[in-house]
Amino acid sequence: MALIVLLAVGVPLLLLSGGAAVAMVLTDTGGGPVADGANLVIPSREPLGNPSAQDTTDPAAGQAGQDAAGQAVQDPTGQAVQDSAGPAGRGPVAVGEAVALAGRTPGLRMSVTVNQVVAAATPASDLLKPKAGAKLVAVEVTLANTSQAVYGDAPSNGAWLIDTQGQQYRSTVYTVREGQSFGGSATINAGDSRKGMIVFEVPEGAVPAKFQFALDSGFAEQKGEWTLS
Repeated sequence: MALIVLLAVGVPLLLLSGGAAVAMVLTDTGGGPVADGANLVIPSREPLGNPSAQDTTDPAAGQAGQDAAGQAVQDPTGQAVQDSAGPAGRGPVAVGEAVALAGRTPGLRMSVTVNQVVAAATPASDLLKPKAGAKLVAVEVTLANTSQAVYGDAPSNGAWLIDTQGQQYRSTVYTVREGQSFGGSATINAGDSRKGMIVFEVPEGAVPAKFQFALDSGFAEQKGEWTLS
C-alpha cells in the first residue's frame, strides 16, 4: 500500500519538475541555440522567401525592349521610319532613309535621316580651313522627335564617319557653305525636328563609305548606320 501511495505522489512531482525545467529555458535574442543543463533548444528558422521567385523585372528595361520591336513608325513629317532592330541598332540603310533610335532617357525616340553627303565640302570661313592634305566631308542630318520626351544633346558628338579603308573619324567644329550646322547643342520637343550639317576632317584621298549615329552623344545602345558609297 505504501508503495502505491509513493508512486501516486512521486510521478506528478517528476512531471511537474520536468515541465518547469523546460519552461525555465531562456530564448536567445540572437537566434542561437540555448543550453539548459541536459536540454538543448534550437530555435527553428523558417525561410523568408525565395529571392529568385520575386519579380525583378525592370520596367524601364522592358519598355526599351518594346521600343526596339522592329516596327515602322511615323516621324513628324509623315515619313515612314525604319525602327532599329535591337540594342545594336539597324543598318546599313541608304541615304534618304530614316531610322528610329532610342535614347537613354526613358521613352525618348528619335527619327534620324541622312539627307545628303557632300564629299568635298567648302569651309564657311577662310580662317578655319582643314590642314594641308585634308578635306571636309559634310553629312546633312534631320532629327525628328517622335516621342513625348524632350531631346537635348549636341548631335555632332554622336556621329562617326567611316571611309572605304575602314578608318573611322569623329566630327569637327568646322562649318561649311553647303548648309548650316546644328550650332552646338539642340533641344527638340515632342513632334519637333531639327536639320543640320555634321562635318568631318579626313585625308584628301579618303572616300566616305558609312555614317553612324547614336543618341546621347554616342552613349545610347542603339546606333543607326547609313551607306554613303
